[in-house]
Amino acid sequence: MCCFSPHRATVEEVEGDVGELESKLDKLVKLCIGMIDAGKAYNTANKQFVNGVRELAASSTKDEVIESSLTKFAESLQEMINYHTILFDQAQRSVKTQLLTFVKEDLRKFKESKKQFDKVSEEKEAALTKNAQAPRNKQHEVEEATNILTATRKCFRHIVLDYVLQINVLQSKRRSEILKSMLSFMYAHLTFFHQGYDLFSELQPLMKQLGGQLDQLVVDAAKEKRDMEQKHSTIQQKDQP
Repeated sequence: MCCFSPHRATVEEVEGDVGELESKLDKLVKLCIGMIDAGKAYNTANKQFVNGVRELAASSTKDEVIESSLTKFAESLQEMINYHTILFDQAQRSVKTQLLTFVKEDLRKFKESKKQFDKVSEEKEAALTKNAQAPRNKQHEVEEATNILTATRKCFRHIVLDYVLQINVLQSKRRSEILKSMLSFMYAHLTFFHQGYDLFSELQPLMKQLGGQLDQLVVDAAKEKRDMEQKHSTIQQKDQP
């Protein structure tokens, strides 16, 4: 009976792809962990900065514009920190955890199936060799070798089918798990920027109003400087003999 066997070149190609895939995923997960850690450090530093802004606002009670503006800015910056925290949490779930699960579960199943495939392949080759070398004048040895070969071939067929199944499952999940992970992360960015846009859209009128006030302050200060210079010049002229 002919037994099904995957083409060795194809199997080796798949095995090579899986090895490279595992290496790339491990690297990506490590980079993701580094990114999350850096993000947490950024948030910590940002919180300290926001606290500094709040302290400055609290010490500016004599200037209502400074106090109210800085307080509002600190609130908005704190909200952005919250959005960043959500983004980093999503990176943890969608990239790190999801891809690690794929590596530890799906790639592990493939490796286990590969070990069984390699083991049974060797056993089949050994059975073929033993069957070919069995002395034809010793019937019991021929029958024993034939029985071993038959049993080994039967086992090999089952293992091959399982191995091919694992290859197909892995190829299918490779696309879905990787793209699902990254798509989730990209949507997290989309949400992050939408939230930031909405937040600063609400803040923009205050920013424009404050910007207009500051522009007017510059104009008033320049006018006051010119007036002072004019008065100073007039006084100097009067003091001259």
